[in-house]
Amino acid sequence: MSKIQLSKNFIKSSCKLALNEDLFPSGDITSDIIDNNQIKKIKLISNQKCIIGGMDFFKETFRLIDRKIKCKIKKKDGSKANKGNTIAIIEGNIKNILSGERVALNFVSHISGIATKTNKFVKKAKKTKICCTRKTIPSLRVIQKYAVKLGGGTNHRFNLSDEFLIKDN
Repeated sequence: MSKIQLSKNFIKSSCKLALNEDLFPSGDITSDIIDNNQIKKIKLISNQKCIIGGMDFFKETFRLIDRKIKCKIKKKDGSKANKGNTIAIIEGNIKNILSGERVALNFVSHISGIATKTNKFVKKAKKTKICCTRKTIPSLRVIQKYAVKLGGGTNHRFNLSDEFLIKDN
């Protein structure tokens, strides 16, 4: 299990930034055609065998959109899921759910994808550590290294101040 601790503030900030990017400047104009009072219950279902990750981001995204949206997590970060498993159930105003769904799903897809791929390497390597590097997407390093740990991998140095690295270049 990951030793990287993602603070509530970090998760909230990441979700806010993602939502602002997705909804600026006019919000979800497609969802504007939907009746604002429709309450729906929606299931997040795994489309393949995987290691789950990003559920705190998923939940926080919907909380930021609408505090009345209920989000019941069925699979925790680091748990295994099979194709067809229910990962979460969300219930609330459908217009608000649709406004946040892509951001929420992108967090879960990205983190689960890295965790799942890492886990495949870890299973094949057996007696060898699978490490990640600093070659991550700017501002996503913490999230990507968290995902590697969920998949059973090891984090190499986090930033340039962690340890010395002497290269031949």
